[in-house]
Amino acid sequence: MAIRPEREDIRFDRKRPARIAHASARGNVVRNVGSFTRGTQLVRLQYMMAWQGIKVPLLIALACFLILLCAFLSIRMDEHEVQLVEMRIYSGLWDWVDFNPRHLINLTLPDGRIVHLPMGAVPYNPHVMLAWHKAWRCFWASCLGAAFFSIPLTIWFFSLARERGSDIMKERHERGAMLVERDVLLSEITTYNHHKLTQAVADRYPDLDPDKVAFAPPARRQKLGLHVPYAIAGIPYPWDLERTHGMLIGTTGTGKTTVLLDLIAQARTRGHRCVIFDLTGVFVQHFYRAGLDHIINPLDTRCPSWTIFSDCRSHVDFTAAAAALIPSDGANSEPFWVMAARTLFVEMCIKLQERGETTNAAIAHRLMYASLKDIHAQLRNTVADPLTSEQASRMAESIRAVFNTNAQVLRYLPDVGAKDPARFSIRRWIKEEANPGSILFITSTHTHLHVTRSLMTLWMDLAVNAQLETERNVGLKTWFLFDEVHALHRLPALEHGLQTARAYGGAFLLGIHSFERLCETYGREGATNLAALARTKLMLTAADRATADFCSGIVGNREVREVDEAYSIGAAMSRDAATITPRTEVKPLILPDDIMNFPSLYGIIKFPEGFPAARIHLEWRAYPIIAEPFAEKKEIRFSEFKPANDDEGAGDGGRENAAPSRPAERADMLPEAERKEEVGAGAAPDQNRVDAREITSADMQADTRSKGAPPKPADEASGARPAPGAAFVEQPLRLGGPPAERRERDGQDKQAPLPGSPDSPRDQRPTQREQQALIDQRTGIGVVDEQDRHHDHHHAHGHDHGHGHGPHQSGPSLGDDSGMGM
Repeated sequence: MAIRPEREDIRFDRKRPARIAHASARGNVVRNVGSFTRGTQLVRLQYMMAWQGIKVPLLIALACFLILLCAFLSIRMDEHEVQLVEMRIYSGLWDWVDFNPRHLINLTLPDGRIVHLPMGAVPYNPHVMLAWHKAWRCFWASCLGAAFFSIPLTIWFFSLARERGSDIMKERHERGAMLVERDVLLSEITTYNHHKLTQAVADRYPDLDPDKVAFAPPARRQKLGLHVPYAIAGIPYPWDLERTHGMLIGTTGTGKTTVLLDLIAQARTRGHRCVIFDLTGVFVQHFYRAGLDHIINPLDTRCPSWTIFSDCRSHVDFTAAAAALIPSDGANSEPFWVMAARTLFVEMCIKLQERGETTNAAIAHRLMYASLKDIHAQLRNTVADPLTSEQASRMAESIRAVFNTNAQVLRYLPDVGAKDPARFSIRRWIKEEANPGSILFITSTHTHLHVTRSLMTLWMDLAVNAQLETERNVGLKTWFLFDEVHALHRLPALEHGLQTARAYGGAFLLGIHSFERLCETYGREGATNLAALARTKLMLTAADRATADFCSGIVGNREVREVDEAYSIGAAMSRDAATITPRTEVKPLILPDDIMNFPSLYGIIKFPEGFPAARIHLEWRAYPIIAEPFAEKKEIRFSEFKPANDDEGAGDGGRENAAPSRPAERADMLPEAERKEEVGAGAAPDQNRVDAREITSADMQADTRSKGAPPKPADEASGARPAPGAAFVEQPLRLGGPPAERRERDGQDKQAPLPGSPDSPRDQRPTQREQQALIDQRTGIGVVDEQDRHHDHHHAHGHDHGHGHGPHQSGPSLGDDSGMGM
């Protein structure tokens, strides 16, 4: 139990009134009645109305007394005894008014005799004294009898009046959602789960006692094939509702990690697997066991070797993986570039798989570093053929730049042989993992997130898809836990997993900081759909109004009947009155402001299947540290590429095998005729050229999100076109190159002449024939004939000294056309 302070503070003390002085108030309200006058009228009204209620039990007691007294007198006393009692009372009154005590009267005795006595001697007559004592006994008996009957009636009347007065002022829940105390919800769910367990035991094991099974250890119940509910925030899940998935909503430091740690501990105890996205390392340091669990992080020394070929076998697998690796989230309104980059990646992976080059280094060498001519040669007669055509080199390089921006992290992964058993496979771990309670940690840090985000998204997507390929199972097998799901790119498989993983033994628990951040990644409709599929909600402190409104909507509204009490006062008593007025309205169960002001570890939980919401308090628990949260690689080396065919040389690999950048090396790769032309013209490398591979990840991502299309290479900004046969990319992929798009915005977009051709910009404008050929190449239906090739070759090497005012000037520039403003 939580230790509360002796004196509750203002957050929890509901007895102390909250007196709030509005600092924005101005002036005083003019009132016709002062506080004293108003108070006296209200006090008078209060006691007058109270006296009206008190009179009722008093009248009841008096009626009981009189009825009993008459009954006792008629039963216990004779007529002459009643007369003697009357004379005794008369004598007392005579003496009280101080009349003459010697006044003689006639007193009739019980035997009929009449005696003359002074008035003062009547009380002392033996017959009078006997009758008087009888009368007193009847009086006290009547009092006791009246008390015996009237006191219970009075108590009942007072309790009825108080209850009626309290009930009439209470809010009455008409319909809608409900918010109850934690103990009420715990009791209801415990009863519900016991009923379900009784039914399951009666169906499977009629000879067993359900009560004994309920108190058996969880391991014993699991052996019997009976469900053992998990607990979240100290409250058990309703029977078999873990697989309806859940969502944790709360800002930093409110208790989401506390809930996830407790759930992981329960899963390990029961032997269930977990796939955990860990961005802080807190789950690794408390639960990672070397040899039994796995950490996949390209920048962690404990990461096993992995490649996309470990989990993808078919074209469908590669397509799904490409959708996760190259995301389309954000403000990108132009899907062509993303779709083209995915197509390029998928087709290259298929080719590499056919050639047996199933390594990360092969992807980098064949696709990231290779020249456009080599890529086009490898992808000839595939769907990606028109996307890599040299006739549309600017478009092709832009497509590859989109791919390189998102997939460059693949270079950081360690490589082993294609058939090496040390190569890790997520699919194999999901389907064949023999260690009970094994955990797959997909980790990173906030510092490395901009580099590893695409790869972590891919891994999570592969894990979810692998779970959906397992056999249908009625029991829970694997938890997918996301501490910050919005830190990843959009997961294509997440929505499908939430919809169908229940049938395959999967359960998801998504943690988010704010609903708007989730909308940023998935869009508002997508975020709403994810929240709807995760049916169990644990709502902690929200830091922003939008998330608080969202949580308030989850808890729900109710239709409530409320009663107001109004008073009417005046100088005349007939004006004093109290008026009770009922009204019905729809109100939220909890205000967004309450959610924004929750203390840490406090919140509200809402289960599906009609269970009411309840306030909860999380209990913090310390876990032992058994591993380092992050073992960073001291030195990062890219994997060496070893081609499957020996004719490419055994020493090629990594960035060292990128297209040559020095003029001498480039000249060695040119055909003889072109090399002579370049040497004769005195061509020198253009120092102002910026290769497409020099575009950084940050520049590419910023331009993609802002314009919906990748930035143009520097060649396009300057107007220079590479000579045919030369490697278009002259520098290896590296981080930190000057962004070409930034130079365009700065006005540095002057046409740069080709080496040896200072006046060539006028010749750079293509003819209509070239434009049509370029469009056909983009759509994948064009075929470039030899005449077009010859014309393009001649056009690239021609030297026009200011006389190019013919047809070539009629169309837009190729750089504008290649920008794919589709």
